[in-house]
Amino acid sequence: MTNFSITDDDRRELVDAFVAETDDVLNELEQSLLRLELTPDDDQLLHDIFRGVHTLKGNAACLQYDDLTRFAHVMEELLEGMREGRVDANAARVSQLLDVVDALRDISVRSVSGNGALTEVQEALLQHVAEWAKGADATPIDPARAAASTRSSHTQVVRNLRVGIDKLDRMLNLVGEIATARGNVRQLIEETRDEKTLDAVRELDRLSFDLQEAIMNVRLVPVGPSLRHFHRIVRDLAASQSKRVVLVIEGEDVEVDTTVIEQLKDPITHMIRNAIDHGIEQPQVRVAAGKSAAGTIRITALHQSGGIVFRIADDGAGLNDARIAERCRALGIDPDRLTRQELRDMTLRPGFSTAREVTDLSGRGVGMDVVRRNVESLRGTLSIDSQPGAGTTIDIRLPLTVAVIDGFAVGVGDETYVIPIDSISECTEFPAGIDEATGVMNLRGEPLPWLRIQSLFGLDSAAAERENVVVVEHEHGRAGIVVDQLFGSSQVVMKPMGRFLRQVPGVSGSSILGNGRVALILDVREIVRRTAQTGSHS
Repeated sequence: MTNFSITDDDRRELVDAFVAETDDVLNELEQSLLRLELTPDDDQLLHDIFRGVHTLKGNAACLQYDDLTRFAHVMEELLEGMREGRVDANAARVSQLLDVVDALRDISVRSVSGNGALTEVQEALLQHVAEWAKGADATPIDPARAAASTRSSHTQVVRNLRVGIDKLDRMLNLVGEIATARGNVRQLIEETRDEKTLDAVRELDRLSFDLQEAIMNVRLVPVGPSLRHFHRIVRDLAASQSKRVVLVIEGEDVEVDTTVIEQLKDPITHMIRNAIDHGIEQPQVRVAAGKSAAGTIRITALHQSGGIVFRIADDGAGLNDARIAERCRALGIDPDRLTRQELRDMTLRPGFSTAREVTDLSGRGVGMDVVRRNVESLRGTLSIDSQPGAGTTIDIRLPLTVAVIDGFAVGVGDETYVIPIDSISECTEFPAGIDEATGVMNLRGEPLPWLRIQSLFGLDSAAAERENVVVVEHEHGRAGIVVDQLFGSSQVVMKPMGRFLRQVPGVSGSSILGNGRVALILDVREIVRRTAQTGSHS
């Protein structure tokens, strides 16, 4: 008889697989239980929930996570009672099962770290679940439900492979380095004018672009799975406010870079909190206003103008312009001098809150500021629209990926800079004899604030005899960036700045050029802000 032992590396791989699968199983269990609350007679749904718990129990048993195995087994018994019709799958039972899922999530995390023992609260919950499973046998068994519980469901087998985002980032970096080396090779071969070799380099270019596109497609994930957990958040937050709120998700199949969706989770959570606390009215108030008792929050994902839009809308009371104006006056700002849009944008300022008192959900004035900063870190924009009594809609517009951008290269002195091409409206020659003290030029009868990159970064290089202006636009205005040369557009791999350079104003990232040199990617939003200040002071 042969004895088999598992090595530390093998166990580590098993644990990694367990963590990934458990996260998926628990998320699916949570979504299924929320659907069960709405359709308690769905026998197939109960079967899927039971199968998920059974899978979790088996995985935990293989790794000898005994407490997790025991907890999952008791939940399995309760679900078996529901499948056989001995226990009602009512809203109260679903709420209890959601508590069990939360406990399973906590126990699984602590089991992996070596401390999976049940807490006192979890032991009490376990005993209650065991009592629910045993004490409900007074309810007669429905033969139809019992028979249905034995049916097996057909699931399509999909071949998937889990790949860490760090590995994908490394692959993307390698593609950028290949592009650099390819540019150097092309430059050398063009000097020899060997057409046969140039044809081979062109084929290499095509394959390199195809590889880059393939890697970018791997990084794209549908937004649906990442948004579904908001159903639970909406349910729990609404219950804490004694409100009724339904979450609707549209565009679940829309794909976006995995980095984008991860960084959007906190902003969307903040907006949902605000919608429930400030926007959605109490049921009796809604009914009196001719609305349904239950409010609706709608999250929509859609492609638009080469990017992606996340729209979070509610049918609540809308923004209270009078309350916002009152808060502005308290901060020493005259609201009468602000446009309606500028007044609403005040809610995005740090420390700005219209709440009368601080609650568990809001009132500290940090929520929407966090939203704004997170969106801008993704090179996105945010806009607010609200109608009194009809609700509020917030649009977040983002590029499809934060790793590769279409850039326009410009030259200043011996340096090259890249401007995101989606922010450029036009390029024109910088007019001679302009009064540079004003910082404003005339562009077809319209004033255009401008600045030189030399002044932005404090460079000593003198301006060229002939200069060009790249006109860029942002949601809050437009500006002219004066440069020496225009090199043209190309796709560039965007790399984040190092820790010590992240706070450099006017820079959002960097990229490696085909000649091996580093080019800074300009932050159009910051440049527009700075030129606007210059123009207002002139």
